[in-house]
Amino acid sequence: MRYDDRLKTVLKGAFPEGTAAALQWRQVSDLMAQKQGRLVNDDVQAGLTRLRDLHERVSEADRVSAVNALDGRLRSAPLLVYLCSDTDPVCNAAILAADLTQEEWADVIPQLPARGQEILKTRTDIHPLIGKFFVKDKKTAMAGSDNLVLVPASESAEPTEKATVSEMEESSQISSLVAKIADYQRKQASELPHEELKHRSYFVEAIDAINFETDDSGTIVWAEGPPKGAIVGVTISEPTFDDGPGPDAYGAAAFRQRMPLENARMRLCGAPVVAGDWRISAIPYFGEETGRFKGYRGVMRRPNAAEDVGNSDLDVERREQLQQLIHELRTPLNAIIGFSEIIEQQLFGPASFEYRTLSRSITDEARRLLTGFEDIDIAAKIDAGQMESASGLTEPNWLLERLAQRLHSLTDSKSVDLHISKSEPVRPFALDSESVERIFARLLSAAIIACENGEELEADLRTEIGGQPVNCFSLSRPMRIRGISEEQLLDPSQGIEGDSSDAPLLGLGFSLRLVRNLAKTANGALTFSDDRIGLTLPAAATSEIELRETELE
Repeated sequence: MRYDDRLKTVLKGAFPEGTAAALQWRQVSDLMAQKQGRLVNDDVQAGLTRLRDLHERVSEADRVSAVNALDGRLRSAPLLVYLCSDTDPVCNAAILAADLTQEEWADVIPQLPARGQEILKTRTDIHPLIGKFFVKDKKTAMAGSDNLVLVPASESAEPTEKATVSEMEESSQISSLVAKIADYQRKQASELPHEELKHRSYFVEAIDAINFETDDSGTIVWAEGPPKGAIVGVTISEPTFDDGPGPDAYGAAAFRQRMPLENARMRLCGAPVVAGDWRISAIPYFGEETGRFKGYRGVMRRPNAAEDVGNSDLDVERREQLQQLIHELRTPLNAIIGFSEIIEQQLFGPASFEYRTLSRSITDEARRLLTGFEDIDIAAKIDAGQMESASGLTEPNWLLERLAQRLHSLTDSKSVDLHISKSEPVRPFALDSESVERIFARLLSAAIIACENGEELEADLRTEIGGQPVNCFSLSRPMRIRGISEEQLLDPSQGIEGDSSDAPLLGLGFSLRLVRNLAKTANGALTFSDDRIGLTLPAAATSEIELRETELE
């Protein structure tokens, strides 16, 4: 059982000023509007009292905008009566946004001001209900006055039997008009394609973008675009599981690191107009005076055709089959590597030099194949949103030592000199050691393989302090790939002229694209200039460093 206390949570906050007042007025009205018969009297009174207290602090334009956003979702009769007592523009918007039952309309209509009753005439969907009411002053009606006062038939001053012939004809014309409108709407619905009809909402047009704002916990507290009930309260801090709402692993990881989100996958549930897959782009914002993190502001959009294709059931099945195939190929490769090492190391007895050389060559080729399979597996996991970098801290000195050991044989075979300098102090990487080593190893391996024999590569590592500290790694471009555009460089079919056996199994373009996607998953970025390759990854914040120093002590 879930207890919905969102309204109470909003009302607990301090009394807002300025733009915050308009935001809270919108939140309270939105939460009340969707609680048809589900708000206890105390909540109704508290909500209406807060709207009244905020009235002078919120402009008419903001109030009208908030009520317009409730189009087709205003199901609270007390809120409708309150809004109709506001200015004419607010009253108009409220009447047009209301979606009450016939019983609720019967209770509300006598309480509406003259302006609200006048606007009801434009609501063709409730004409049959209006027909149950008579005009109290028929002389005024016959004179063509627009100020109609509607009362129940039981309270009419004249009995229905005395209705004039002209009134009966007028009633007949209205009934005929209502029937024609209903018939037209049925025909329009029957002509819609099945898929479009299934997702059609009577009150809300399809939306392709949603502006939103979260609090510091990642919970969406404001959204522009109906219906907000399916959006407000959703969190972007935790990845989605099963069929629930939420972001992918990349989006959730970006939130934890307070990094910008760029086209992260997002799923919403609920109303058909918002249910389904979205792409989310957002940036964190901080308090101007304190610098404290306050949340995210951004936009959600529907995925385009190219992005949507990757999420089809067929592609999911193919991705699973690919991962299963890779798993099955690893087993014999590992066995081949194991037996080749046994021969090379002469563990089962002496072996000739030629035999050991052949086994070493087999081992190298098998490891090259295994690395290629691992790259494909990682790429498939990234595409499926299953790749998530674990939190942790990685020391730069440890990383450089590991890279020196790992790349030693490759630099020797290519006679390449790699010089990496550090601009002290360099902060630890805010990622687990396995993720950091994987990204750097694949980038440097691709760069070394792209070098001419005897070439030198220069690189430097430094920390940039800001709202979110980052470690920046800059590497000189190998001569053979200078002058190549980024688009060509990241093309999976891109190779290197005169590729040797040391070249990446899947090509240079695939390797660099994989590094870029790995960096993006870790809330970093891979960039290219005319003569440099840049890699940025999140660095540890001051608080994380102090906590680690305390633990070490």
